[in-house]
Amino acid sequence: MQYLSADCIIPVSGEPRYNCVLVLSNNGIVDGIYQKNELKGGFIDIDHYNGILCPGFVNTHCHLELSWAKGIISPHEGLDKFLWQHEKFRKSVSEKFILKSVLEEGHRMEQSGIVATADIANRDHTLDYKIKSNNYYHTFVEAFASNPAYAAAVFEKTVNLSKQFEEQLSPGKVSIVPHATYSLSDELFRLIAATGKGRLMSIHHQENEDENHFFRDGSGPIADRRKVFNPDLAAFAGTGKRPMESIAGYFDPDQKILLVHNTVSEQKDIDFVQHYFGNSYWCLCPNANLYIENRLPEINLFRTNNCRITLGTDSLASNHHLSILEEIKTIQKYFPMIPLNELIRWGTLNGAEFMGLNTKLGSFEKGKSPGVVLIQNADLHTLQLTPESTSHLIIPARV
Repeated sequence: MQYLSADCIIPVSGEPRYNCVLVLSNNGIVDGIYQKNELKGGFIDIDHYNGILCPGFVNTHCHLELSWAKGIISPHEGLDKFLWQHEKFRKSVSEKFILKSVLEEGHRMEQSGIVATADIANRDHTLDYKIKSNNYYHTFVEAFASNPAYAAAVFEKTVNLSKQFEEQLSPGKVSIVPHATYSLSDELFRLIAATGKGRLMSIHHQENEDENHFFRDGSGPIADRRKVFNPDLAAFAGTGKRPMESIAGYFDPDQKILLVHNTVSEQKDIDFVQHYFGNSYWCLCPNANLYIENRLPEINLFRTNNCRITLGTDSLASNHHLSILEEIKTIQKYFPMIPLNELIRWGTLNGAEFMGLNTKLGSFEKGKSPGVVLIQNADLHTLQLTPESTSHLIIPARV
């Protein structure tokens, strides 16, 4: 058995525990959290850590394949300029550098305490890394094409890429997903929805106001980009509805779906999604939101509506770290009233529930093997993170 103590243990399944011992099997399976006087069996060697122990983090939105873009794209210039810069730079990046970046940043991400990741793929650059990694990866193979004439070809290409991942990993660890509410034709949405039944679904949602303008009346930067890439395509007139209201009909109401970013989501958006989808999750990527748009979602709005909130890192094209702790630090900086215990839950158990891993990951409950993360340099009196707080995986998870 392994006996770990710390100044504070956050089990997620309950309130923070102080001056207690986390007991694990040698394989990392949780036995329980005990007071020291409850431990029996003679001399016990307890490993004490200065700081906080919590379960391994779950990253529900990542683009590991974009690790090559770290520090390249200018921050705070908005999503439209971000996308154009990405399009410009990606054509000059070598295959060797992409693979090297995936290896280095993937390893760094896992060392920071992330034990499971829902990762977007447009190409196969992360496949070899995922095969060799001990961490759990669910790969969302992403599709987009606004022109219906391209729907069949794009879908076929996406299916072929998903088969590559399925053959090397597992069919249960791969889904074909739409990129965003605004970047697919009706035909492509239908093809994806038909294959997505029973599988995890993810979609970029309301990253900025451009998306709302586009669906309202077909105006704005999204319409302009659409015209550049599809000059022969008729202009989109808009639906007069909110983004998810405009595309939800492609999916079954019982579809397990993750809405990513939600930077400008309002009460009416939450009301619709909560009513239509009985199994919806809301992923926040605060550092990417600040990097691109220099704004954050109204996070308390999701809390008051009892939304199932998860956390993601997005990519290093729009972030300085692939670290869930860094996302939590940012939320706590701008929303200091949110308890650390709640934030840790978003970054652990809620993500595990979305990915269907909550019987093994996400909390220190008996029989689970969630891994153990050490958080150092926190304010233990107020249970607040500080700018100097760090996280490090000390015991790996087993899935």
